[in-house]
Amino acid sequence: MTAEPFLHTQRLLKGPWQAFERDVARLLVCNGFEDVRLIGGSGDAGADVLGVKNSELWVIQCKFTTGGYPSPAAVDQVGEAARYYQADRLYVATSRRAGPAMQASVRRWAALGIEIGILEPATLLEMARRSPEYPPSRRDLRDYQLEAVDRFVGSLRETGRGQVVLATGLGKTVVLAESIAQLFRDEAIPGGRALVLAGTRELVDQLQRAFWDQLPKWVPTHRLIGGEFPSEWNGITFATVQSAVSRLDDLPDFGVVMIDEAHHVGSDTFRRVTDKMAEAMIGGVTATPWRGDGYDIDHLLGPPVVRIGIAEGLRRGFLCEADYRLLADNIDWSFVRSHSRNSYSITQLNKLLLLPTRDEEAARAIRDTFDKEVRRSAIIFCSSVTHAKSFAAMLRLFGFRAEPITGDMTPRERDRTMAAFRKGSLDIVTTRDLFNEGVDVPDVDMIVFMRVTHSRRIFVQQLGRGLRISPRKKKVVVLDFVSDLRRLAEVVELEKAVRGDVERLRLPGVIQFRDEGAGSFMLDWMKDQADLFTREGDPTLELPAFDFPAPHTRGGIQ
Repeated sequence: MTAEPFLHTQRLLKGPWQAFERDVARLLVCNGFEDVRLIGGSGDAGADVLGVKNSELWVIQCKFTTGGYPSPAAVDQVGEAARYYQADRLYVATSRRAGPAMQASVRRWAALGIEIGILEPATLLEMARRSPEYPPSRRDLRDYQLEAVDRFVGSLRETGRGQVVLATGLGKTVVLAESIAQLFRDEAIPGGRALVLAGTRELVDQLQRAFWDQLPKWVPTHRLIGGEFPSEWNGITFATVQSAVSRLDDLPDFGVVMIDEAHHVGSDTFRRVTDKMAEAMIGGVTATPWRGDGYDIDHLLGPPVVRIGIAEGLRRGFLCEADYRLLADNIDWSFVRSHSRNSYSITQLNKLLLLPTRDEEAARAIRDTFDKEVRRSAIIFCSSVTHAKSFAAMLRLFGFRAEPITGDMTPRERDRTMAAFRKGSLDIVTTRDLFNEGVDVPDVDMIVFMRVTHSRRIFVQQLGRGLRISPRKKKVVVLDFVSDLRRLAEVVELEKAVRGDVERLRLPGVIQFRDEGAGSFMLDWMKDQADLFTREGDPTLELPAFDFPAPHTRGGIQ
């Protein structure tokens, strides 16, 4: 198909300025740059876009103007950025031709030995025209992903609804992007307008960036967030659901509405949008199709056309092996044995049986396992933002390069910490819930739970951060420091579900899954056992008796 590329004259004229920055970043993606990042904003040190090509770091300052020459101050800004980012190449990208003052600034910096190039509109438009139809970073889909796209697109076209369930790490974003690309290629989207919804600004930005890898260059992308409103609607508009709701009467008709993390569709805000767009094709992808409020997302999206869980992903080699270790040596097992045939509330049992694991003990165990298992990087889920910060400090005392990533940090601070983590300058990041959705860190080979969540969805999402496959790891080690008896009950229920009975718990010490058969018990169970995660209030839990035969030969809980 021959069509105008995403960057064209009208786009340069109309903006908005945020779209200009993103289009420059997308140009780099289309031309084979690696690690392309949008970093414009407060504290950007004079840069808006970073990209690496041939081991050289390019730093670009973007200047969008609606009339007149762009400000020559942009040259000084990117010049100052050279030392901060240790850049190899410096450029200013402009939506209008550079004037004499900007050219003079370039010459002044050149006299100091710093070369700064100007990417004027004609240069940018020619780059877009010469870009390949698909970027070099476009992923080849695996067989199950191709099947998912085929079934998803078919369901959308035939019924107007579609749902795909893929475990974290199996590429649901790629499936979503490729499905929309296929609909555009087939000219099957009425009006040529698609809306992609997510719950947060960070997810919207991550989705848009991920889509660029899969989209043909003639499909433009836009963003509807806060004060940013697209100047046109053709192509794909990425929006937070909150922004879509606030501008609902201003939105055009969309031919297709796609929802990432589709388990959220039961919320009032999502349903306001889907009710308004009821005539459009509506589809969603999720790794965790369960909601604590009991809403069944099948009512809106129809039953899943593809469902691949963690256990199947492991069996087929699309997720890495999980070495799951449940540290439960602070439980009064004599009490459990003497009372296991009676019913006690969760609250009663926690008060009677458990003591919180001290941070110092946990840090020592993490250091020991990190070294013995030769781990590269770890994510630690903490009980609160305050705990994430204090535990990072504790880990530093044990020789780790550790920093927290929390919701009270500015986006710039989070970006900088994540960049350091991805490139290996940090060993560990601590957090509470920021890594639940939309974070792709495939090289992480250790997950630590310092908190217990009673949400099945959150637990699966957090565990999934470590299940992504990478050439640099063979398995993910999971340390689970029990702080609530419910986690132990989950493991016991796991054994019931898989084997039909409960295996003897060998005490004291660490409960450890030692092979794939045993290690996948929890993963198999999470796929279809939701009771203890989604039950509201403080249920009564029947503790099992531990008088069972010795372990079977395949291994189990020890």
